[in-house]
Amino acid sequence: MVVRDYSLYIKSLMHENNRKNDVDKPVSIWKELDRLRGSPEKTMVCIFRTTGCAWYKFTACSMCGYFNDTSPEIVDENLMRQVDTLYDSLNDTKVLKIFTSGSFLDPNEVHPAVRDYFIDRMKDKVDKLLVESRTEYIKPETLQPFKKAKIDLRIAIGLESADDYIMKYSVNKGSTLKKFIDAAKILQQEKIELRTYLLFKPPFISEKMAIADIEKSVSIVAPYSADISINPMNIQKNTLVEKLWKKGLYRPPRLYSLAKILIDLGSQYPVLSYPTGGNKERGVHNDKYDGKLLDLIMQSSLDHDFGELSDYYNSLDLEDYRYDLDLEDKMFFQGDYMTLLKRLSGSSITY
Repeated sequence: MVVRDYSLYIKSLMHENNRKNDVDKPVSIWKELDRLRGSPEKTMVCIFRTTGCAWYKFTACSMCGYFNDTSPEIVDENLMRQVDTLYDSLNDTKVLKIFTSGSFLDPNEVHPAVRDYFIDRMKDKVDKLLVESRTEYIKPETLQPFKKAKIDLRIAIGLESADDYIMKYSVNKGSTLKKFIDAAKILQQEKIELRTYLLFKPPFISEKMAIADIEKSVSIVAPYSADISINPMNIQKNTLVEKLWKKGLYRPPRLYSLAKILIDLGSQYPVLSYPTGGNKERGVHNDKYDGKLLDLIMQSSLDHDFGELSDYYNSLDLEDYRYDLDLEDKMFFQGDYMTLLKRLSGSSITY
């Protein structure tokens, strides 16, 4: 399931989180637009501060830095007070997304008593709810409290790739396509929706290969998914991907590539993308800033109408982009050439 030395190395890069955080307050609460009910609408997003992902405690995914927002001293009472803070922030918002830096359905991260308290507070306040979970916690018994409360639920699973080789040797996910499908079938049986996360451009594969992997993965997961979120890599602190990036051995994907994926797949599949860190050095970006392209990616995902994005994309001069993709695909490693040049010229880039 994992490569031992690779897993241990990833874990060694992750510093202990010794920051003093307010354990009674969520990491963050904000509002954004999403289309969890078929059209764009105001959505509340909350990240609960927990003790963290069970997988992180063993090793971790190569790109995931969410452990930076955890606190080992969190207890049930702290989480209940975080639920109260969220409740007081909702006002008239009826759609809610919950993140925990791990799995909301993991009973060791969110104890069933806390989960039940959350459900009791939210059941008459929220009309649509999304929570995240790894596949191993998706069981009929963990879903029953939501069904009993008649909460319209969507579970998000980070599959990342339908290719088990990439999952094992690139992402270090500790999961497989079979586990994903087994969990997805449980959700279908329980009549609960699934949002599938796919990671665009994990380490050690070229961007051209990453595009092909996304296209194949989308076709495989579509029969199980209410929607499919294409998540382009963003560089998070204290991760293997950050180490590679600082050395110039990894470049985040390009906006051109993300746009092409959405245009090519959008007419057939329920794909969307809300890039984190778009047009920034650590996020999905082209060599030249293009705010309009990022805006169109976001808006077309919300509307699920990729016509205007397609028109704009086809109006661009993509010759250099296509050359770079072909060149990168032939290289032994897929580096960030500008970072490498800075290092060679004596830049102060840390690594």
